[in-house]
Amino acid sequence: MAITTYNSLVQKTFCDNAIRSVVMIDDDFITYSDSIKALNREIELDSAKIDSSKRAATLEGYFQSKNMICDIDNGSVNFDVDRIRKSDLVIMDYHLDNNAPDKTISILKELKSSDHLNMIVIYTREELKTVWMQIASSLKGTVKINDKIVDTNNDDLIEYWENTILTDLVQIGERALKREETIEYIQTNRLCKRIKELIRNDGVLTEQDEINFIAEMIAEYAVAKNAVIADDSKKSIVIGDAAGIKWIQSGNIFISIFHKDKDEHDNDGEKIWNTLNESLIEWNPSYYQIIKSEIQNTIEAEALSFNNHLENDDFGQAGWLNQIINSNSAEVKKKNIDFVFSNLSEELYERLKGNRTLVGFIDDVFETYSHDFKTNGKGNSLEYCSKKMSLPANANSYSEMYHALNMNLSSKNFEEGHISTGTIFFDTNSEKWYLCVSAACDLVPTQGNDPHHKRLSPHRLIKVLELYNSKQNKALPNAEQSKYIYVIHKKTRKYFSIFEGDKSLPVVDYMVVLNHGRAVPGEEKNVLSAVFLSSMDDNVQNVPVKLKLKSQLRSGYAERYQAIASQYSSRIGVDYVSMMP
Repeated sequence: MAITTYNSLVQKTFCDNAIRSVVMIDDDFITYSDSIKALNREIELDSAKIDSSKRAATLEGYFQSKNMICDIDNGSVNFDVDRIRKSDLVIMDYHLDNNAPDKTISILKELKSSDHLNMIVIYTREELKTVWMQIASSLKGTVKINDKIVDTNNDDLIEYWENTILTDLVQIGERALKREETIEYIQTNRLCKRIKELIRNDGVLTEQDEINFIAEMIAEYAVAKNAVIADDSKKSIVIGDAAGIKWIQSGNIFISIFHKDKDEHDNDGEKIWNTLNESLIEWNPSYYQIIKSEIQNTIEAEALSFNNHLENDDFGQAGWLNQIINSNSAEVKKKNIDFVFSNLSEELYERLKGNRTLVGFIDDVFETYSHDFKTNGKGNSLEYCSKKMSLPANANSYSEMYHALNMNLSSKNFEEGHISTGTIFFDTNSEKWYLCVSAACDLVPTQGNDPHHKRLSPHRLIKVLELYNSKQNKALPNAEQSKYIYVIHKKTRKYFSIFEGDKSLPVVDYMVVLNHGRAVPGEEKNVLSAVFLSSMDDNVQNVPVKLKLKSQLRSGYAERYQAIASQYSSRIGVDYVSMMP
């Protein structure tokens, strides 16, 4: 069986299967309406625009030959960005307005935040390295450098910036970033070592934080200097090719920069297509990005028809409609709607899973990586996979991979409406971590007819296991022992065990969650108020705590720990006695 190559997978999912419509935008293009007016002798066409429109006709012919819908726009004053947002490929002249790039870059910034991935080719006679730097700097965003300098309230730092650094930058002295250094900062945010060394040698600043701050301001100065549109409202991640001339990816746009020859344009369509494909391959999207792209292609191609209703016939649909319109509260109504939405989502998954073309494509993706590893892989598979994801190939990376693997297998972000079996949370004051092991049926806010439920309503008693910090060298090799919990907290990978040290029994505790399942005005998202019940002065007192809900164990994993807690409860009263030393 022929092995599909990585390059062909990228071309197939991001171009062949994704691009169905093309819009070409150039202020020198003649629109259809103007052509009609000219034929009716209502207006006279500019001869320069006639020549430019010949180029547009050539491009249109090429893309129509690939069965793509084509549109031409001159980017006039009433230009609608939302209209081209829905186009799969946008070919746009760099100087759209008065021979300046401002309008083009403004459009790019708007498209960047679109939900729809846009492939964009910037068509220009300008020097490519200039165009790349202007677009990348504008998309990255700028900061108010002077404000940040003044806000330090550090007189020595302010004087050093104004009298030494700024003067040197204006004169493009040795403290100004070189082009390749600016490119690296735009793409990685790494501060230039050469600049930090120069600042250190000046001897004015001695604290490393101050040196790093000035180095960052110098880098931001370089970005602002190249940005066509100075936007300090939001900083964005921008990546591109190492040389900074071919392609840029930021947000939901991928930009390929194409240099148009003044006279030769007969093969521009094919050249643009090839340039876009080469840029995408050089971008080197991960297998995950490739698969997500093809799933989106399958959905957008309308290859999925919702013919069946998961056995939910018209009577079932009518029944759910009745439940929703008769919901006795906004909360119950939302839950009923979520159930219907969940059913539709499950049907979508089943339809995707049954799509042979999509399943075959996903199989090809992993077969391609497997073949590449067997053919070209050096070292072990961990090293190969790390490098494919642009990660360091070392022991620390391998440990992080297995932490992430176990965390993804066993848990997901907390997105439930209320605490439930398997919810992982911590006390914001003591930093003690817990795992909820109460039965799920006891935690449904709208249920609970037991006497203690009625007495406590709207509060709810929950059963928890206390979690204890564990070491990486125990939690990873022994992951299958079903006693470890994997969490990322404050960008740190944490390992928890349900057992303290070498003990073999968990610690079970109880607390009361206040206003269970109810939104409390002013309360931070995923933060709950709760109380422990404690004996004080011969009375039961409430000890208040704030709980931050962190993540949710998946089905199966949650029940496993619930069973462990139940087994612990069952041993009460039948303990053995260990021999004392």
